[in-house]
Amino acid sequence: MTPKLWLSLQVAGVATAGGLAPGIWLAYQLSMRESVARKVLLGALAVLWSLPMILLARLFLQPLALLPQAGAATGMLSALATVALGSRNRVADVNRAYGNAARSLGSSEWRIFWRVTLPLAWSGLFAASLLAFLRVWFEWSILKAL
Repeated sequence: MTPKLWLSLQVAGVATAGGLAPGIWLAYQLSMRESVARKVLLGALAVLWSLPMILLARLFLQPLALLPQAGAATGMLSALATVALGSRNRVADVNRAYGNAARSLGSSEWRIFWRVTLPLAWSGLFAASLLAFLRVWFEWSILKAL
């Protein structure tokens, strides 16, 4: 495996791993709550999702834009938005009656998330995380090829 390919896979892996947990948490929060802040957050995530990684690197990390650490940091923002927006609908599709039943049996919100919502929505979360990985990998590879 060539060093450039290995580096781009490492950057994509670190960025996806860093954006996965906050992205899943945001998807859960966006699908379970209705508020004005939800609409603002959806707008901010849509802007993050639509911006290419190279533009994020140039905006936030001007002198360090081509370093692998900068790629992982900006890739984390891209992965976060991709995971949150990509898995939001799948998390929202989980039947709330299951969560209400667990709540009536004394489960906390954290336990409901881990034991009910996450297992039922895993396929959407996996697809969104795979999409995030591929996006960061391809954009970083194109950035390094230029």
